[in-house]
Amino acid sequence: MPKYSTQQIRNIALTGHSGAGKTTLFEALLAAGGTIQVMGSVERGTTVSDYDPMERERQHS
Repeated sequence: MPKYSTQQIRNIALTGHSGAGKTTLFEALLAAGGTIQVMGSVERGTTVSDYDPMERERQHS
């Protein structure tokens, strides 16, 4: 597990109602920033933020 100093850590919270598009927005931000090459899909279970199998199954973070 990589070690990070507190100066390197950035926390962001996306809040909103279920189905509002938070995960899709997060994927778009990662793609726009060059962190990922292709946006994942909630429906396909390929998003970065939905890494737990239960999150993918329920399509809910």
